[in-house]
This record gives sequence, C-alpha cells and structure tokens, in this order.
Amino acid sequence: MAQTDSDPLKDLVGIQERMNKLFESALARTNFDAEGGVGAWTPVADVFEDATNVLFFLELPGLAQADIDVRLEDDELVVRGERHMDRGAPGEQFHRVERSYGKFVRRFRLRSHIDPASVAAAYQDGVLGITLAKKDDAGKSPIRVVIR
Repeated sequence: MAQTDSDPLKDLVGIQERMNKLFESALARTNFDAEGGVGAWTPVADVFEDATNVLFFLELPGLAQADIDVRLEDDELVVRGERHMDRGAPGEQFHRVERSYGKFVRRFRLRSHIDPASVAAAYQDGVLGITLAKKDDAGKSPIRVVIR
C-alpha cells in the first residue's frame, strides 16, 4: 500500500482560505446602501397581542429617533431606518467591524381587525414600540359556509 503526502488538516485550511477569498470578493461587489438588498440588515422584532392591542417591539440600538420612519402603507406596517457608522479621524484603521450598518426595512402585514387610525409609537433605550388597537368585532358572528 502506497503512502500519500496528503495532510487532511492542511487540505481543510486550504479550503477555508479559498472560501474566505470567495466571500470577500462577493462582498466587495455588494451595494451596502441598497434598501432591502444583500447588504441591508434586519432588526429583530417581537410581535404579540393582548385583549385590546397588537404590539410590535423592534430592537434598534444606536439609531437616533430621526433615523426611524414608521408608516402604514395599505395593509402593512412598514418600519424603515438607517444606522450610520461613525467614522473616526482620518487614517483610523478598523480591526473588526461586527455590528451591522446601513438601511433596513421591516414589513408586517396587518390583519383586518386592526384599527389603522390608532397607531402609536414610542422609542426608548434603543427599542421602538408600536401599538395598534384592535377593532371591536363583538357584534360579528361567524358565518357558516355550506359545502355543496
């Protein structure tokens, strides 16, 4: 049986280096300012309801209130914004950039039992809270559909 000079660990490191180069070249061609594009980031959100409201909470640390736009568009709640990267002095060299920057868009489809005129929003400690009141559907009863 012939021995080979193959080192699996060395092969794995070579594959990792090739993958790193592939990702770097792909990222170099990305438009990081495109709304909803590949470079866009997505803030995390919690959405829940209680007896009278539907509530949305989005984590937006580092954003100024002026950088956040909340709108009702047709049957959607749309939250847009942008987190800017503060550049330091000229010649400053970054060693690591792990936080996400740039534009973002989050869209939430609203159900018909929401009162769009009731929207209220508050921004505190990096968390955007949005409240929409439910419409009173107490007078409506289910409609039985006859199957033929």
